[in-house]
Amino acid sequence: MSYGVLSSKSVHVLVETVAATGATASDAALLRFQGAWGSTWVAGRLTTTTLHLTFMPTRAARGASMLTVDLREVSGVEVGGGRVSRAVGVRTPAHVLRIRCLGAPALAEQLAALAREAGARRR
Repeated sequence: MSYGVLSSKSVHVLVETVAATGATASDAALLRFQGAWGSTWVAGRLTTTTLHLTFMPTRAARGASMLTVDLREVSGVEVGGGRVSRAVGVRTPAHVLRIRCLGAPALAEQLAALAREAGARRR
């Protein structure tokens, strides 16, 4: 299986905390990202591979790093409401990564399928 890039698109992301603590590496990365950016929508580029979801902020300066979520640690994917720009929710044990973009239903389907495949490989 190839580890190449499956998709790359311009998005806005927001991290929400839904539980006190998460024991995964992705939750730790989401917590650091939330600490750096707060509860604001951050513009950037989302890149999807068969194993990871990576976000690089466009306002990246010195010290601002990218966010990487391991698809094996994703517990669910959902699509929010809206007409033009909808948000996809990517759930981990302690966080929800909201991804606002055009083509959200297609992105949600792709991420859900990749998370299922990655979870099956892990077992």
